[in-house]
Amino acid sequence: MEHVSEDNHDWPVHRRMDGYVNKHMADIALETLQQRLSAVSDEMHSLADHVSRRSGEEFKDESQRGDMSFCVEPQLSSAGSSEAADRFTSATSTETAAQRKIIALLVEIKEEQQRQWAVLRDLQAQLHGQAAYEEEDVEALDVDLPLRTLEQLDEMERHLEDAGIQRRMVSYLSRMGGATVDDAVRRLMQGVLSFAVGSELNWVGRGQKRSFRNTRLQGVLFRALKRTPVGKDATHHQFADVVKKWLRFAPFRQGGTGRRYCKPPVEFPDSEGTD
Repeated sequence: MEHVSEDNHDWPVHRRMDGYVNKHMADIALETLQQRLSAVSDEMHSLADHVSRRSGEEFKDESQRGDMSFCVEPQLSSAGSSEAADRFTSATSTETAAQRKIIALLVEIKEEQQRQWAVLRDLQAQLHGQAAYEEEDVEALDVDLPLRTLEQLDEMERHLEDAGIQRRMVSYLSRMGGATVDDAVRRLMQGVLSFAVGSELNWVGRGQKRSFRNTRLQGVLFRALKRTPVGKDATHHQFADVVKKWLRFAPFRQGGTGRRYCKPPVEFPDSEGTD
């Protein structure tokens, strides 16, 4: 089998650089979020202190006014005390409502902060995992991908009898990437099979086509999917559904009709006329 092209050699390097950039952006986002939430928390604490201090001052003023009213105008002491008590009750109610609102806001900010941190931790874990995969030493594959003929597919199946070659293939293909499970499976299929070869296969080998389910390559692709960040929890059923669709539409992608169809022979009338 021929060696991989120069593009296939450079591809892991580009993937590694993308992983480093994404990790750096996630770190910046986490630091910015922490700074903003810290600033909001400080502001809310300052507001709470200000409300408490102001309420205390109002209560002190009302108490002083009550004492002065009692000393100067004894006949109005009862009315003044009642008014002071009403104002104190109003101030206390206002303070309590403000404190409850502040506490509710702080709790909401804390919950949102915890959610954001959880999301960023997951993102960082995925990026660290991807970087770890990319930093592994992967030997160059002695294979020309994608496979363009059924003969090359048969030769690949013979090579995959070796468990060591299977491991190298899994490690190499797990770097194909993908934003979702479906996207990752489509990248894997397009990376190993040309549309011409895909047109000769279906999942179970129905009709005149060969079975892809029974190949060693199919097992290698599923193992590679399980090693990707998006596909680590994927089931074989999910994997198979995407593969079936890819194989079904492979003839259309290569410009075919999608079906093996033979036109019936056209019968022409005799060139000699009848008497």
